[in-house]
Amino acid sequence: MKHEQAWVALAEALGPRSPFLRTLLGHFETPEAVFEADEAAIRSVLPDIGQGILSALVNKKTERDAARIVAWCHRNGVRILTLDNEAFPSPLREIDEPPAVLYCRGRLPLLDSRLAVGVVGTRKADAYGQRVAYKLSFEMAAAGAVIVSGMAAGLDAIAAAAALNAGSDTIAVLGCGIDIVYPSQHTRLAAEIAEHGAIITEYAPGTKPNGWNFPMRNRIISALSSAVLVVEAGENSGALITARYALLQGKPLFAVPGDITSPRSVGTNRLIAEGAIVALDASEMLEHFRFLYRDAIRIERLPEAMQYSAITAEALRRFGLHPIEDAKEKEAVPERREKAARRKKQKDVKGQENPITVQEKPLPDTSPLTPRQKELYDMLGEESFSVDHLTARGVPVSEAASTLTVFEIYGLVRSLPGGLFSKR
Repeated sequence: MKHEQAWVALAEALGPRSPFLRTLLGHFETPEAVFEADEAAIRSVLPDIGQGILSALVNKKTERDAARIVAWCHRNGVRILTLDNEAFPSPLREIDEPPAVLYCRGRLPLLDSRLAVGVVGTRKADAYGQRVAYKLSFEMAAAGAVIVSGMAAGLDAIAAAAALNAGSDTIAVLGCGIDIVYPSQHTRLAAEIAEHGAIITEYAPGTKPNGWNFPMRNRIISALSSAVLVVEAGENSGALITARYALLQGKPLFAVPGDITSPRSVGTNRLIAEGAIVALDASEMLEHFRFLYRDAIRIERLPEAMQYSAITAEALRRFGLHPIEDAKEKEAVPERREKAARRKKQKDVKGQENPITVQEKPLPDTSPLTPRQKELYDMLGEESFSVDHLTARGVPVSEAASTLTVFEIYGLVRSLPGGLFSKR
């Protein structure tokens, strides 16, 4: 098996954010050697490896699938960056569970000598969030920073557009295959990013933008970034997952203060209360890194950049994006429904005697989960379990592994030695 194909096969067999990747490579040294080993040899290195992953490592179908992926990438001009490749971003090598491969369109900037700022925020931004995300991203990019985002709807897209308008590099990290533009209305934005920066993903071509992919993707955004800026985030926003990864990876975390009465600012205001650096303007943020990137940061460019950093319809038109004009939007439909449900519940129980119940531990909060994630959570037993617990019930390996990671991030499960988990 060719070297590139072996890396892709290893990525497909283990799934994203695998706790087994470094152990296997540490013992077998190369992915080719992993696939030459039999089940007994692999289990001797990883006694607790699940049968589903083990089967994928010795199954010839994994190699055939990898060969098709490699061939597709070569036909369509997609670069495959493997963990041992010189072009693989060095910051990603330093995290505990790096991607085995990255699929890349465009030109990936060298980040060793460049300030990179991950800019994230809610998909349901208001005018204030859009203005701030565009202004800070534009001004930092004009001063030489690389803007990293997820190209998602809302503030991610605004940040990428601002960086492109400022003439700087930008990186978009996808939660789907490199052949899929998600959301679909970002087709023009994706084309511009690929031409003037890079689009990358650890997911193989054809991978759909399933909800459980995005929390996994967020660790890459934070790892590529010298610092992470959260512009606007609700209480359960995915942007807060990126913030948690940034803290785990030892990255400076900035947050924009917001209206204390706005649900969109609950997350950012809480981050500030817990110690995040208040982001008030680009110059203060850049000053934090000026001594590290003396040749890359040009703060003297900021006065001129500030003259063009206001968000306008014209500035976004080339990307198919539109600024929000009404800063006082109505509450999101889910928020209205939740409030109505609470009012109804209070009305129903008014005047009734509440029974006294004894509960050993509080019920887990599964409200941030998608219906599919809740279905998988209900499959988990009360005792310790592994990825195998889900794969034995027909759940694909990659979905099982990434879903358990989502549960861990949301505090629903905790990891145990040997690749095991248990409910909290």
